[in-house]
Amino acid sequence: MPKRSVFNTLSSPFKKHIRQIALICMMAMALLNSCIERYHPDDLYLKEGLLVINAHITDEPGTQTIEVSRSSNPELPGFNPELGCFIFLLREDGESREFIASEEPGFYTAELDSSYLRTGMIFQVQVLTQDGNEYHSDFDRLRPVPAIDTVYYKVESMEYPGEDDAVPGIRFYLDFTYDDETCEYIRWELTETYEFHNPNMEAYVYLNRWTRRPLEGDDNPRVCYITHDLPAGHSLAMKNLDFGSFNKAFDFVPNDWNEQKLIFKYSLRVRQYSLGPEGYNYWNEIGSHRQGQGTLFDRQPALIKSNIYNIADESEKVLGFFTMSGVREARAFAEEIPGLDHKPNPHYCLPVDQGPGSGSPTYYPSYFARVTYHGTTVYAKVNMHCVDCREYKGSSAIKPDFW
Repeated sequence: MPKRSVFNTLSSPFKKHIRQIALICMMAMALLNSCIERYHPDDLYLKEGLLVINAHITDEPGTQTIEVSRSSNPELPGFNPELGCFIFLLREDGESREFIASEEPGFYTAELDSSYLRTGMIFQVQVLTQDGNEYHSDFDRLRPVPAIDTVYYKVESMEYPGEDDAVPGIRFYLDFTYDDETCEYIRWELTETYEFHNPNMEAYVYLNRWTRRPLEGDDNPRVCYITHDLPAGHSLAMKNLDFGSFNKAFDFVPNDWNEQKLIFKYSLRVRQYSLGPEGYNYWNEIGSHRQGQGTLFDRQPALIKSNIYNIADESEKVLGFFTMSGVREARAFAEEIPGLDHKPNPHYCLPVDQGPGSGSPTYYPSYFARVTYHGTTVYAKVNMHCVDCREYKGSSAIKPDFW
């Protein structure tokens, strides 16, 4: 495709205006100090201030988002939003859509409909930053994605080092049919949600030396719903496969009575994306880092080659990537799983009498609980998450709509 810039249609006074607001925007950026850690360069030779563009567009009609930021100092990681950008998504026939700055700094959104997101066509993202630099991505094709036939689980067991016996649990599987040679590569994103119960105890909070308040009702939620994006990457190259039905196995979920993932109810959401070869390589690299570090933003692999460049200086190092993907989604549930023990740990989070002084706070706020077990009533300090299950990472006391 020949190089074509949406920004060439902007008038000279308009471009001059962009440069005039640059100084103001950069001063405003200095006042923004986000506590959200999103991009951590892992090579100390990387300087802070490199442009990071994450633009992953799907064929789903509705709001889509492009993230633009600057890399932070490796020793002082943080999310540094890039303000004042003009962003367009260009289709091969010249049609474009503008992404507008959202209320969250560094995030730009657009409403895209199915008539614009046409499978088989190629797209490009173009970004004009507040300092007047223009960045283009390589073109990427919106490829079709196979339909998901079904998602289901099987009861299995797995041996772990240090465990005498195999640990029981479940593994989810996905079936799909490959019948279109234009589906070159696919990847999967997995999100788990499970129900978690805290023990039924009287709960109190000491706000200071003189104030003790009971925790009741909404202040003492005992049933929560915990959601995590699973870090393991799953992908498949399909170009050498014959047409037919295929089966994909995902990660083993152990039945741990402290985690409670399989005690009450568990759900797995699967999103299946189509990719080209460059996107496939990129997401495989991302997957290996996420699996080792926890989330995409914990440790961005700095040496992954970007497909986005400064059109006036291609030697400038730019981070991030642009992809177009078809996507399909399915959700499966596991509840009252045959053959597994459904009892939670009866001693989990219970207060423990640790002798004189254990019934008095030593700092504030302090959380205490009273409960009777083994014929003895105990009143002692507990962790906050023991009396408020919302304190667990990814937890909410609001039941999901799909539950």
